[in-house]
Amino acid sequence: MADQPFTDAGFAFLRHVRFGELPARVRPDETVELVETEPRRGRPEPAGGEEQALALHAGG
Repeated sequence: MADQPFTDAGFAFLRHVRFGELPARVRPDETVELVETEPRRGRPEPAGGEEQALALHAGG
């Protein structure tokens, strides 16, 4: 019996035991669009201005 592979139902049971019940699915009408209002943290502002940063990002 130890050599038998798990079935999909067996793996589903093990996931449920380990993680519990999944939260309810979010419907599209319940979502909101997020808008960043602050600059990203952890990255310094480019020294040459926004045009140079865009050119560097584009590979030029």
